[in-house]
Amino acid sequence: MCALNSGFVKVLLALEQPLLSLGVKSVLASDSKFEVVGEVNSPGDVKAAVSIRHPDMLLLDARFTALDRDMLPALAKEYPECRVVVMVDHTDEECTVRRLLTNPGGFRLSEDALEKLKECCLVAFRSSARGCIAKSAPPERLLEALRIVAAGGYYAGPGLTAHWVESVRRGLNAEERRAVLTPREIEVVALVVDGLANKEIAGKLGLSEQTVKNHLRRILDKLGLESRVELALYAVRTKLA
Repeated sequence: MCALNSGFVKVLLALEQPLLSLGVKSVLASDSKFEVVGEVNSPGDVKAAVSIRHPDMLLLDARFTALDRDMLPALAKEYPECRVVVMVDHTDEECTVRRLLTNPGGFRLSEDALEKLKECCLVAFRSSARGCIAKSAPPERLLEALRIVAAGGYYAGPGLTAHWVESVRRGLNAEERRAVLTPREIEVVALVVDGLANKEIAGKLGLSEQTVKNHLRRILDKLGLESRVELALYAVRTKLA
């Protein structure tokens, strides 16, 4: 990987709309550290372009990953040296994950919110992306994101910290660990997804509130998650409950 202090960062653009590609190229041209080495506008051309161009970084359209769920994991496996930054259609204000993190009181996810989860930052990071940014982001934020990723970091944008990204990525192998959840713990997860508070869960299951808290702590530890928000999102994503 070519870091910022050791030469050019070769960037491949894989964006559906040519006009968006043109705008991104213009932004990258303002920073001499970035060099655009190719462009593709179809998901079927991405892997071949990465193989031929050998980019340090791939700026990838979330619409492509929505069409091909295996694209990001496959790229990470075959081209681990290529760092992927996903560009999403929704704005930071519309991001389902951010809205849940800033308003953790309610976990009921509408059908629209569930649909948006398919191409949100949560899915991108769980699939080995190093960055996620809105297509509507201002030029300076795009450059900031690419600089951070090129230097070896993660970029999730306003409101989502590097610590949050790390906790999400630790859940990459959580499918293997979900098998260790007890039937009672799975019941607790289901009620968290339904939006119930600890006291309500306790009433439903005939437990004390402290017992529910203990269950939640063990569940989070087993799945490598940090909060009940992440647990709810993870459970929906993996159909755990």
